[in-house]
Amino acid sequence: MKMPMKRKSMNDIKTHAGTVGQTFLPHKAFMRISCLEMEKAHRIREMENSRRRIEAIKKRLSEIESETNNLLNRIKENTSIGTNTNKNKGLVLRY
Repeated sequence: MKMPMKRKSMNDIKTHAGTVGQTFLPHKAFMRISCLEMEKAHRIREMENSRRRIEAIKKRLSEIESETNNLLNRIKENTSIGTNTNKNKGLVLRY
């Protein structure tokens, strides 16, 4: 009588999948270096664009401050010239 053959499964297949990853491959290292250099260039460009945006925002904020101060000064000039105080009416502004 013959012995039945053992069924083979995935664990019985011999591959070299685990052995290649353990050795150092120079072409993979150069590929990783090139990817890192591309990411570095991208981040530098992103940082420069952000710096330009920040400078534009600072410039606009200073413009807003100066315009606000100018308008407040004009309001003070106009109200000091064109105001009448009456005890019965309170503060009267002329427009």
